[in-house]
Amino acid sequence: MRAKAAMIHHPPQLRQRLTAAATAAATLALTLALLAGMPYVLWRATGIPWPERVFSWSEFGHRLTQPVTDPLMIDLLVVVGWLCWAAFAYTVVRETIWYATHLPQLLRDRRTHHEHVAALSVKGSLAALCIGTLVIALIGLWRPQTVHAQQLSSPGDVRLDVAATAPRVPASVQQPGPPEVTAAAPAHSTRVEDDPERPDPASGTSEAVRHIEYTVIEGDTLWDIAHTHLGDALNWPRIYALNKDRIQSDGARLTDPDLIRPGWQLTIPVARTAGPPPRTAPGPEATPSTPSAPPTKTPPAPSTPENTPEQHTGTGRQASGDHTPASPDRQNETAARKTDQGPAAIGLGKASLIGITAAAGLLAARRYWYWHQNRLREPDREPEVPALSPLVDKAAQAAHAATRPRRPQAPDTLVTHRTPPQHPRNTGTVTIGVRDSAEVALDELARPGGCAWTGPGAEGAARALLVGVLTAVERQRPGPPRVTAIVPEGVAERLLPGLPAQFTALTQSADLSEAIRAAEQHLVAHARTQDDHDAHGAETALANPNPVPEAEPGTLVLLTVPDAAHTGQLQALAARSRPGTLIVLPLGAPLPGAASWHIAADGTVTHPNADSQHPSPLRLFHLTPEAGRDVTEVLLTAHGERPRLRILPTLGAQANRDHPDSDTPRGSSADDVSTRPYAVEASRPAQTKPVRLHVLGPITLYARGHQDPIGSNLRGEVHEFLALLAAHPTGLLASDIADKLHLEPGSDQNALKNLRRAVRRALRAATGITAQEFILLQGELHKLHPGLVETDHADFSRSLKEAFPSSGKQETQKDALPAVREALAHYRGPFAQGGDYLWADAIREHLATQATDAALRLAHQAEHVGASPRQRDTVLTLLEHLSTIHPDHERLAQHTIRLYQAAGRHDAAQHTYTRLKRHLTDLGLEPEPATQALIAPRANSRQTR
Repeated sequence: MRAKAAMIHHPPQLRQRLTAAATAAATLALTLALLAGMPYVLWRATGIPWPERVFSWSEFGHRLTQPVTDPLMIDLLVVVGWLCWAAFAYTVVRETIWYATHLPQLLRDRRTHHEHVAALSVKGSLAALCIGTLVIALIGLWRPQTVHAQQLSSPGDVRLDVAATAPRVPASVQQPGPPEVTAAAPAHSTRVEDDPERPDPASGTSEAVRHIEYTVIEGDTLWDIAHTHLGDALNWPRIYALNKDRIQSDGARLTDPDLIRPGWQLTIPVARTAGPPPRTAPGPEATPSTPSAPPTKTPPAPSTPENTPEQHTGTGRQASGDHTPASPDRQNETAARKTDQGPAAIGLGKASLIGITAAAGLLAARRYWYWHQNRLREPDREPEVPALSPLVDKAAQAAHAATRPRRPQAPDTLVTHRTPPQHPRNTGTVTIGVRDSAEVALDELARPGGCAWTGPGAEGAARALLVGVLTAVERQRPGPPRVTAIVPEGVAERLLPGLPAQFTALTQSADLSEAIRAAEQHLVAHARTQDDHDAHGAETALANPNPVPEAEPGTLVLLTVPDAAHTGQLQALAARSRPGTLIVLPLGAPLPGAASWHIAADGTVTHPNADSQHPSPLRLFHLTPEAGRDVTEVLLTAHGERPRLRILPTLGAQANRDHPDSDTPRGSSADDVSTRPYAVEASRPAQTKPVRLHVLGPITLYARGHQDPIGSNLRGEVHEFLALLAAHPTGLLASDIADKLHLEPGSDQNALKNLRRAVRRALRAATGITAQEFILLQGELHKLHPGLVETDHADFSRSLKEAFPSSGKQETQKDALPAVREALAHYRGPFAQGGDYLWADAIREHLATQATDAALRLAHQAEHVGASPRQRDTVLTLLEHLSTIHPDHERLAQHTIRLYQAAGRHDAAQHTYTRLKRHLTDLGLEPEPATQALIAPRANSRQTR
């Protein structure tokens, strides 16, 4: 195999070296001829043009007044020649200094030479051209540019490598071959790339791709569909990447490539230059494919929702259905690109759209959601924290990207990220829709007489409006809301079912009459506040030049369905609508005197009195009932209230019910443990592989067992790339990596190649290993080489599995304690600590849950089994270690307080409670009554004494 690679690469590189050598020789000869040859010619022709017998200035002036003779003219021309030579020599020295100082940039990107020459004037470009060509030729002679060539492999090799990941590969396709990939002999399908020193420039546009829709029938697999429509079964990951986030007709998603259901619609990419698409398998539900006539080269049609094909861009958008309009987020993103801004709205599925400001509220609520999940969850009965809704997680990630600081794009950057969404509006602002690629504030609805919503999209828009009011509160916690809403109970139950009667900024009234009275009281409160401000404004200004503003009533939104009995009251109330005070929003029926908005299913508003200043229509945000339910469950949990639907008990919960008080037999002796006291080891575990990657805590690289880290000069995107691969030891597809790293569509392959090269250069220099790849590339699958790279994440997971195996065996504290102690020795901090990565929050919370659950199980055993003092001290050491990393984890504090009290260390227990309360106060929270009760009895007992 090495001989075959040499046959491919060495001849082109030899030709490049010969060309570079010839260019260097020619350029050097020209430069020397100009520098040395020109003075020699002038000297031999006329000598020095300065007169030999001139002894004073007066004699020099007399010479100038003499008639111009031929010898004098020749001398003057020679002087001009010497001046030209001196100017050329100066520019040669100047350009030599410039190319010497910019040599590192020339090594990375040789286009720097061409850009420099193009920026010079004509008289200065000759020396730059000579010196630059010589430098580039010498660089090419030393390090020729890469010649890309694919190493051929047998069909059996390719099919063997894909058989591990491709869905349902027929047995007849698999060929014999080596059973596994080892460090000494990499798999044949792992591509070994050359190692140029510069990032690849953005490649040109590839061949045009069109998409066809295919309906899955009984017996289909992605392997068979790729073989039929793409001509190669190995391209099944392309179909999976295009459709993995698409919501199907039954509400499910393609999350497992081995499981596709009949009736699902799949988008299949087909190159326009290819022949006619193959015939689809027969079936009653099969949709007709595109015409088989070969396409002709025609100018591209304008990008409109009707003719723009939905293509996967790595952002989780849905592939299009049968000629359906473009998705909401695609339309907003396309409009935003016209002004070089990010989108102002985020699409959640096919029929939901929210603004970036509401998404920022969901991002704020997500932190509280994780915290309350840990408080409400019982580790013995709920082994895993329920996953965050994909829709909410997508909105939170978009808001995270929008709130990150904008950094200018470096000229030598490795990757190009997507344009982030626009910045959210100010805290407390509620937005209702988007117009001209910008969010529209709630005050747009503050019209005298009210604003009545009708049409098929009115209910979805009203649901999104209430969600906007609720999410605005999350960004203001623990402060009071600036915008509140009151809705009759029946309407609230139809829009956002499951919410309590009073929840943050939303109040549910028993009927419309009560809602109208509450709105009238709100107007009275506004009037009193204004009167107090007018009466005491001057006096307060003289007494206190910098007064603290008092809380005002804010804006109240009355959302209701009008009825005949209260039409007059509602009409009188709507007449007093004004910005910052009251908004009356009749839903589903017109109201006399109110502006009538007809809302289409996609949120587009049409009304007779359209604003001529805004030619673009207003598009309201809208949510489906399913999306509204996901949002309300997250908001409820973020305030410590359990949603009505919880995860079902697992087998572990059943086992705990069988043994409610103990995870170990009562007969186990605490004296069997070692007499040596345990502690969380601070030293780094022994390294067994060339490279060790730490991701639990700050991302750090170690090589060959050395104590000093390496790769400190690596870019942040390289660290993020390594952490992402470490979190997925089985590998990730290129499309998933591009989606998580938010790479710009079209440049993702080039960006991934640059990231792999950066890792390769750093690790090869540190380890000296040049014959193997540290990142295996098998088709589109990326993974860390298991024989060359080890991670603390893998060691942590392995130790926890040894401590608590999933086979159902009940582990005693004697067996579990050493394994948990070893696992927590790897857990030095949250995952990718200090990295502001969009994808890392869920992984960070999952690993934190695993670490805390392991310590909590040991603490539970120590409390109920009667552990020895050494065991109790060891468990306390583990709890303190985790409490330092997660000081707001209330379950850890509860067990720590109880164990300290059992040991008679009441001052330490009080300190633990004080620390917990201080961190919860920073979040605007209080310890729950069970935690307060652990400390209160001690205070009461001291008073009775």
